[in-house]
Amino acid sequence: MKIFARNQTLPLRPEPFVFRLEWKPGAEWAGSALEEIIAEAHFIQLEAVQPLDEEVVDLLRKLDDRPEKFSLRLLSRAEDFGAETIKKFIGPLSRLKKLDAVIFVISSRSDEPAQAEVSSLLSAAASAGLKPGILVELEPGASVSGLEQLIKNLRLSGAMEIALRPTSAANPHPNFGKNLANCLSHLKSEGIPVSLGECFPGLEPGLSALEPNCRRAFGSCYLDSQGLVRACRQSREILGDLSRQKLAEIWPGYLFAEDLCSRAALTVQSLKLEENEAVEANGMAEVENLSPTSLDSSLRPVPLFILKDKKWGAALIKGLDGLVLSPKGEKLARMIDGKNTLRSIRKKFGPRSAGLIYALFLRGLVRLEK
Repeated sequence: MKIFARNQTLPLRPEPFVFRLEWKPGAEWAGSALEEIIAEAHFIQLEAVQPLDEEVVDLLRKLDDRPEKFSLRLLSRAEDFGAETIKKFIGPLSRLKKLDAVIFVISSRSDEPAQAEVSSLLSAAASAGLKPGILVELEPGASVSGLEQLIKNLRLSGAMEIALRPTSAANPHPNFGKNLANCLSHLKSEGIPVSLGECFPGLEPGLSALEPNCRRAFGSCYLDSQGLVRACRQSREILGDLSRQKLAEIWPGYLFAEDLCSRAALTVQSLKLEENEAVEANGMAEVENLSPTSLDSSLRPVPLFILKDKKWGAALIKGLDGLVLSPKGEKLARMIDGKNTLRSIRKKFGPRSAGLIYALFLRGLVRLEK
């Protein structure tokens, strides 16, 4: 565990962290473990593997009423349950303040009637003020050209976000990864960005400028309805069992969870601000190389992030991008309010603070204004 400030250590999990929960009535994680999930999560993604009913909507209502700061995402298998069943709950879902998106899962081999049902769901969700999206599950041997046309059709139907994930751990076509990368690149050039829900066999994210939403088992975990904890949905390795263990007992082993996902080479990103020390961030260049010495002192840094308080300091978060801050780094971040100038911040924290702010600017976490 890396020490990032005096008497302080990095948390067991990075920030922000996503809990991916498989929902069935009586899900094991819905008991005492849910309290820790709520306290630690930035996103809670609920995937209903059974038809939407009043029970799951009631759970979402209870989560929505919680004072903790987290966002909700709901996944529902549109083809299996039928559009009319799901439409009954669009009204109640639209009243949830924490609900960030409603994602409809569809197979890459869906026929025209199934696609038409999903299109009607996208339209109904958008009309209710929800943010609708699509998760396309690629079947083995899926046609890349057919996939591209399916995505274009769903985009025209109102899908505000589109992601892909495999249904199988392998695809028999030797050129599948290359063809898929070309397809995603072509869609992006047409203004249709597609993300990866999970890692794809044969597709190297680094080559296609894509990062799986599961963050290669680094920034999220998967809890199935039986309470089995995995690094991701595809992983066969069980990290813990909530029927026999508390969630707090499972996390020490999760420190090594990224090894369970192939080519998982992510590092914990952290910032520290200590007396007589440079501002540092894992994976970032030295501050001296990032920060020009001629930054206008009258510039006012405007935050594009939120700060989430933790017992060990704070986490600076924007979407799924985040940095762990020491207590002193947190104090500096709180001065980034659109009112303080670089001059006033430098006066309090020294010249190195401008380097931190510029590094945040380069990552899209801060805007600089006159």
